[in-house]
Amino acid sequence: MTKLVPALQDYLTDLGLTPPNVLSLEFVQQLQGRHVARHSFNSLSVVLGDALPLDIASLSHKFVNRELGGYCFEHNKLTFELLKALGYEVQLVLARVLNNRDISAPRTHRVTLLTLDGMRYLIDTGFGGHGPIAPLQLTPNLRQTAGQDRYQIATYETAYGMREYALQIEQEQALFTLYCFDLASYSDADCELGHFYSHKHASAVFVNNLMASLKTPQRTVFLQNERLKITTQGDMQMQRIDSAETLQRVLAEVFSIALEFVVAEHLFDRFISPKLAAENRLES
Repeated sequence: MTKLVPALQDYLTDLGLTPPNVLSLEFVQQLQGRHVARHSFNSLSVVLGDALPLDIASLSHKFVNRELGGYCFEHNKLTFELLKALGYEVQLVLARVLNNRDISAPRTHRVTLLTLDGMRYLIDTGFGGHGPIAPLQLTPNLRQTAGQDRYQIATYETAYGMREYALQIEQEQALFTLYCFDLASYSDADCELGHFYSHKHASAVFVNNLMASLKTPQRTVFLQNERLKITTQGDMQMQRIDSAETLQRVLAEVFSIALEFVVAEHLFDRFISPKLAAENRLES
């Protein structure tokens, strides 16, 4: 049986899994599905100005013991290191988040490529509400279903003659490009740059928005500032976060994140109250 360092063993146990006797895709599917259902994708530590170390002991403590979740550089680092320690063939990949825009974006998203039995798969446990809950084959233009969502990985050549891949999700019978990536060799040093930008740069998305999401095969919950969106089997409901009390309750009941009221009040005043005031001015 594989001997894991305590931090990775704690992470594995937290997901209710044991090291596989034989490396299989089924185990990876269980790992990915349970991870995104349990550990929320969120920007809380970023907007609160917390330190965000990326060593395995710190990540395991944050996710398992404190149940605080995090964002891609944390989620996918933990998943990558566990798969690597178990003996899976994995590759660190950095991606450009596009969200269907034609922009020149920096590489601020970390994902994992896994090779098993001659097939390559994209593994992503840290992209939030639009992220896949299961491995996706790195097979161009193949429509693949993961939970409630259908995906496709497109491929194209850049202006410099480089081959890149784009993860696309089907929305209203059209394809929406989430991010693009290549197969270059990246390291933790490269991640540190994207990680620093993502939680320190004044214009970074996570610095300027309060976000949280969890995802199961049946249900996706996504909080962005004043709006909580819940999608269940294609049925979407929207809830407005209208007070600090509501924010504190939603974070606790929906995302299992317990915050003192003074912290919830600070977040409400900073990220939600100005947006509600702007909406009210437009409606009046």
